[in-house]
Amino acid sequence: MPEVIAWPCSLIRPQDVSYFIQRTSRDAGANLAGIAQILTPGTGAWRVDITIPRDFDGIRVKQLEALVSEMRGRENVANLCICDPYKYGSRVSPVQTPFSDGTWFSDGTGFTDPAAGTEPLLTSAAVAAGDNELYVDLTNPVRPSLRIGDMFSVNGFLYRVVRRNASGWVKFEPSARRAIASGVALVTDPPRFYGRFIDDMQGQRTREMLKWGQSITISFIEAFDR
Repeated sequence: MPEVIAWPCSLIRPQDVSYFIQRTSRDAGANLAGIAQILTPGTGAWRVDITIPRDFDGIRVKQLEALVSEMRGRENVANLCICDPYKYGSRVSPVQTPFSDGTWFSDGTGFTDPAAGTEPLLTSAAVAAGDNELYVDLTNPVRPSLRIGDMFSVNGFLYRVVRRNASGWVKFEPSARRAIASGVALVTDPPRFYGRFIDDMQGQRTREMLKWGQSITISFIEAFDR
């Protein structure tokens, strides 16, 4: 089994990022009736491209080189944090606490503390593998629902919200990789992504004058066998 290698958020410090569902449908040519045949319609895998800026800190340069070595080309899997300044985080839904007797304000909210993190979003019903809809609990305390475009993860599988309503219903892409139980917390701050290098040469970085590291783009593809 591959080893999952944690990539620290503080080390990556991305300059640019791209999160894209790379569709794997393939045109198999036309049949005898002249109709195009499509293989595996609607499937897809996340591709993540991260551009890391030039780095003059020798310790960080060496740490990145060591991480690349641990990946062993496409053998191991990276555990990446998804950097998104517009994420569903503590600015959107800070942790809330009730009164000392456990009750909430009349509107169902509590005392907010952004420094304590993000109020967890829990699924209120189970999701079968292959489905792309879920429901989240927005009460006790009252909190905002996920927004269109928000990303979340479950067990390192990344998803993006494409539709939603104010009552907690969410439609997401891609379809659920594995079943999600009721009461599971969605990871949003930040979401996590498990992926492999897209090829063995990813992470090759030039050191200018053998000192500072040049800017580099590293590409990952979603990993399923983990």
